[in-house]
Amino acid sequence: MATSYDEVVAALRAALADNKRLKQRAAAPAAPPAPEPIAIVSTGCRLPGGVRGPDQLWDLVIEGRDAIGEFPSDRGWDLAALSELSTAGSGAFLYDAGDFDPGFFGISPREAIAMDPQQRLLLEIAWETFERAGIDRAAARGSRTGVFAGTNNQDYTGVLVAALAQGFDGHLGTGNSASVVSGRISYTFGLEGPALTVDTACSSSLVAVHLAAQSLRDGECDLALAGGVAVMATPSVFVEFSKQGGLATNGRCKSFAAAADGTGWGEGAAMILLERLSDARRNGHPVLAVLRGSAVNQDGASSGLTAPNGPAQQRVIRAALANARLTVADIDVVEAHGTGTRLGDPIEAQALLATYGQDRPADRPLWLGSIKSNIGHTQAAAGVTGIIKMVEAMRHGVLPATLHVDRPTPQVDWSAGAVELLTSSRPWPAEGRPRRAAVSSFGVSGTNAHVILEQPEETAARLATPGARATHGVLAWPVSAREPAGLRAQAAQLLAYLREHPGLDPADVAGSLAVTRSHFEYRAAAVGTGMDTLTAALTRIADGTDPGDLAAARPQVAFVFSGPGAQRVGMGRDLYATFPVFAEAFDAACAELDVHLDRSIREVVLDEEAALDRTGYAQAALFAVEVALYRLVTSFGVVPDQLIGHSSGEVAAAHAAGVLSLSDAAALVAARGRLIQALPAGGVMVAVRATEAEVRDALAGFEAVASVAAVNGPKSVVVSGAAEAVGQVVARFGKTRTLDVEHALHSPLMAPVTADFARVVRGLTHAPARIPVVSTVTGGVAEFDTDYWVDQVRATVRFADGIRTLHERGVSAYLEIGPDAVLTPLGADCVEGADRDTAPLFVAAQRRAGDDVEALVTALARLHCRGVRPDWAALLPGTARVDLPTYPYQRQHYWPALEPVTMPTAAAPAEQPPAASAAPVLSRDSTFEEVRDLIRRETAEVLGYPGIESIRPGRDFLELGVDSVIGQEIRLRLNAAAGLNMPPGLLFTYQDPDRLARHLMAEMAGTTPTTPAPTLDVLFKQARQNDDLHEYTTLLMRLAGYRPTFTADDVDAGRVAVPTLARLAEEGDGPRIIACCTTSLMAGPQEYARLAGALRGRYRISALVNPGYQADEPAPADLAAALRLQVRAIREDVGTEPFVLLGHSAGGLVANALTAELEAGGTTPAAVVLLDSYPPADAVLGQWIPELLNGLEMDDAGVPDERYLAWASYIRHYGDFAPLPSTAPTLLVRAGEPLGAVPEDRDWRPSWQHPHTVADATGNHFTMLGDQVGRTAQAVHDWLTTTL
Repeated sequence: MATSYDEVVAALRAALADNKRLKQRAAAPAAPPAPEPIAIVSTGCRLPGGVRGPDQLWDLVIEGRDAIGEFPSDRGWDLAALSELSTAGSGAFLYDAGDFDPGFFGISPREAIAMDPQQRLLLEIAWETFERAGIDRAAARGSRTGVFAGTNNQDYTGVLVAALAQGFDGHLGTGNSASVVSGRISYTFGLEGPALTVDTACSSSLVAVHLAAQSLRDGECDLALAGGVAVMATPSVFVEFSKQGGLATNGRCKSFAAAADGTGWGEGAAMILLERLSDARRNGHPVLAVLRGSAVNQDGASSGLTAPNGPAQQRVIRAALANARLTVADIDVVEAHGTGTRLGDPIEAQALLATYGQDRPADRPLWLGSIKSNIGHTQAAAGVTGIIKMVEAMRHGVLPATLHVDRPTPQVDWSAGAVELLTSSRPWPAEGRPRRAAVSSFGVSGTNAHVILEQPEETAARLATPGARATHGVLAWPVSAREPAGLRAQAAQLLAYLREHPGLDPADVAGSLAVTRSHFEYRAAAVGTGMDTLTAALTRIADGTDPGDLAAARPQVAFVFSGPGAQRVGMGRDLYATFPVFAEAFDAACAELDVHLDRSIREVVLDEEAALDRTGYAQAALFAVEVALYRLVTSFGVVPDQLIGHSSGEVAAAHAAGVLSLSDAAALVAARGRLIQALPAGGVMVAVRATEAEVRDALAGFEAVASVAAVNGPKSVVVSGAAEAVGQVVARFGKTRTLDVEHALHSPLMAPVTADFARVVRGLTHAPARIPVVSTVTGGVAEFDTDYWVDQVRATVRFADGIRTLHERGVSAYLEIGPDAVLTPLGADCVEGADRDTAPLFVAAQRRAGDDVEALVTALARLHCRGVRPDWAALLPGTARVDLPTYPYQRQHYWPALEPVTMPTAAAPAEQPPAASAAPVLSRDSTFEEVRDLIRRETAEVLGYPGIESIRPGRDFLELGVDSVIGQEIRLRLNAAAGLNMPPGLLFTYQDPDRLARHLMAEMAGTTPTTPAPTLDVLFKQARQNDDLHEYTTLLMRLAGYRPTFTADDVDAGRVAVPTLARLAEEGDGPRIIACCTTSLMAGPQEYARLAGALRGRYRISALVNPGYQADEPAPADLAAALRLQVRAIREDVGTEPFVLLGHSAGGLVANALTAELEAGGTTPAAVVLLDSYPPADAVLGQWIPELLNGLEMDDAGVPDERYLAWASYIRHYGDFAPLPSTAPTLLVRAGEPLGAVPEDRDWRPSWQHPHTVADATGNHFTMLGDQVGRTAQAVHDWLTTTL
């Protein structure tokens, strides 16, 4: 069939059209993928009506209560005048908005009262939100967590000004800046994601949620806190809105009601914690709801700046639905803005009718409500408060009623769509699909926000600890707080919570307390096997019967291995049946021992009491049990720093240290026991209550047959030898006890075994100790070889000396590894002069009486209470995460009174420091307690604490909120009180009241009550005035040459005291940072106080001083001497631990020189950080000498002469120093602003000639470690994280 021309043309045209459509389709961008859902993993709030959390918020709304009340009476408002100026006489208030627990956050009362209560509230709510998510402070610190905080009113500054309050120096700016509302949360918790403060008025917190979700989806952060806060420090908002006619007369919002007559103001703080849904599932975090989508827009050019715009509201709703990939019919309920105004509510209702009211089944209307009817308009907190209400409604399956609706407003045509008001509570069935809700917030300036929430899928119970549930049933409930009162409160509120939730599984409570809660310094633990025993133990904590313990930041732990006499039949049986780790280690040890014995040691241990008392088996049996117990304890994460063993227990210690393999250790202990067993019987061992000297006097004439076998304490000595001789010796002492042994161990009667024993030991291999072992032969660190073990058989067991050595080496917790608490009471007697908080802990892993497993768990719990970190997940496996009460803040009131004389003591501004000429109140006759209490009192007054009870003697000054400025003020007060002239950095060198008191006592004992003004200081000030510093410095350097000095040879010969590094921060998982002090006139640890504060919790930080700055301290003769001494100080402090050297200004030169010295000795720092360090030859320094001197915090009382001489010495030592090459990675952080005039011919910033990385800070040479230290700390942390 022929085709016509027209048909061909038509076909071609059709083909071309199809091609065009295909090209357009190909060119068109693909629809963007659905945004990743965002999980709400936790919520927190503080709202009117006493609401302190989401559970209480739900109680309030479901019970149909409102929280409207009278104006607060404690904010200094003129209530009489306000009654004339405000059309509303009530509102919804946080009546305790002025209450705060500054100590929990490391903030002093002095700073707290200068902080906007909105900052304080969000700090507390943020912490509670983390706690409810099961995220502890260690996991949060350093994480990529963002903070998005809404706020729209900073009127607290007006309160401070009106109160004429003093003492806020340095805190007013940060305390009342909107940017710090979010930034302080990031700073306090160490969060490293974006921190934004959002002000779009009433929509602020919902916009913050939108931005947080975007940040999560863009990968800027992994977690995000989002919320808002509103506290009305002044009544201005009531007065202003009264003028506009916008307030409800009774203070209540009548959302969408015919009776609506205006809004009612409220206060509150609310936060949610957001995480990508996939991450939340993977991390095991709770998923309370899913944020499906959100949108933000603006009214634009509408009918008025503050007038709502209905079309804009419709657009933001549709944009949020599109973002969520949902339709209007998918949404069940809207938590509306609903402020109760005659203008706003009808516009909002019409927008909802035009959107959600259309295209939905007639039997499924959109339900509409507003929490503002319960708690008023909480302004910047309103949006997130609405989210929390809807999250709780989803969880409970109920839609709460909106209050105060007489009838729907007639200004709206409700028939225009399927929208109904929630005038009563009603069920919210899921109906085969997830429940979904939307939340609206509209800002007075025109910024609108809308978010869409979805009920999450049901998931299995979230685990607190993985693995199979332990069968033994012994549990520990660890509780902790920042202070003793908080510890009691923590226990009390947990008891109350358990009574309210009787169905909770004790094991789940244990796992949640141990793993999902932070552990603070005051700790206690309830241990038991069921709810009754655990709650009884918890009650003892709550009522103070069990006061708990004070945990150290990083306690040194020593394991103490028991010797003969501790054995008991069946020892370890329960542990063997319960813990595979113990069973495997015990079986392995028995297998090695059985090679050398004539019967199974396992059978002896479990069933043969008679054989177990024989020396040949007792020592082998103890060895097997102790090796297995050691492996079990270390499997629970408790690893010793040092070891000690009593008699044959030293063999187990040597094996644990890696000195002897299991087979060699088994051969040694079996031979030891076998050879001693073969000796004739007849010897005795008797314990006497006497000193070693008294016993040795009594032994005179009996040395050939008797000796001191053991010195177990100051008055605990064991005599061993021939029965007749020992009897005559001990007859001279009143209290004696004969030990149940077959042979006179550690006596001359052991001599016959030494030759045969030596032949056995020579066949063994000794490796270097991986863990230091303190010898009970010498009392020092053991050096094992054949002679050592042979001598050890008959030598005195110097247990008391060994414990004292461990104490001197920093051990504060001792765990006895053995079947009974034999050495535990003895060890406690060896350490004297410590109070309860500082006395070492001695605890046994096992006890003869009682349950083996319970004894072990109790011991581990006691170690935890002292700061040791057991692996709770291993100890309490297979537990589910359960909700528990959040931290019980110990609040006090911080709100200045308008009359300064009535300001509360806790918030009173500090006095000005007394003049140095004030009469001293201390003398060389003052007691330690008097000196320490004065330090505590002065510190409390300067920081604003109510009394010395708030200043714990052992608490670090930095943790109390002391910075370099406050430290200077306290120092001047103490100088005046003691009649001394102590140098800057005093509080950072001696870091707590205890140590500082000891130093003051020593200073007063060696000085006269009055100290003349330093001569060199007077001359220095005159030289500056005459502009003659060059000549002065030249003369000073000549004078410095007459000062006593030391050389590098003196250091090597031990003729110079090695300085101790000053601890500035003791918690952190990052590498140790050693901050090298500058060589300036005012050099000292205080230079790094603020940097340490900014990095606290991430790194342990110490300050290394330069020798020669203190009175009666020799100066280094040259740079080599200084470096040799400082290197020794570093090595003694860090051992083999990796460390970072850091230095500011000339301290950077010190760090560089030390790096070269260390590398020459075979040690390279992990990294070197230089903070605005200029090489000495840099001409910029010469231009800035006046500014550099002005930047020093000079002491008005005069700088001691030795400081001038030390400064001059280091000018000479480092004057021609050229930076040295190093293999350590190096960072140079440069100041962001010049200190003085900028040279025209070059960059004013420092340069470094050797390989390095550059980062720029904000602030100048001094402020980069002062007010601008946050950016400096962040630059250091970011680089260390990347580099290491």
